[in-house]
Amino acid sequence: MIIPIYVQKLMQRARYEYDRCTESENYGVGYTVAIRKATPYAKAYTLRTEVERLCKWANRAAGVEVAHILYMPEKTHYSRDQSAVVTIFDPVMKHIEQFMPENAGS
Repeated sequence: MIIPIYVQKLMQRARYEYDRCTESENYGVGYTVAIRKATPYAKAYTLRTEVERLCKWANRAAGVEVAHILYMPEKTHYSRDQSAVVTIFDPVMKHIEQFMPENAGS
């Protein structure tokens, strides 16, 4: 599977999420990630656009709906702590998780 550069860069800002959105039917340990804004000055709308693009690509690559947005910030706060929570199931996740910082070099 060919992974676009924008997906690789987005996954470099991702980390596994174990605390938020655990009640959602689409939550999955090892599949749910929090993706933070690129910079503290990025708008919430920009993060939304990036994550929606990731989900569209993942669903297209798998041929079925494997990506679900569980949480998206609505209002911009100028801090790096804002993040979206997304679940991406296999087969796509097994290909893109290698770009996450905690999996780099694995």
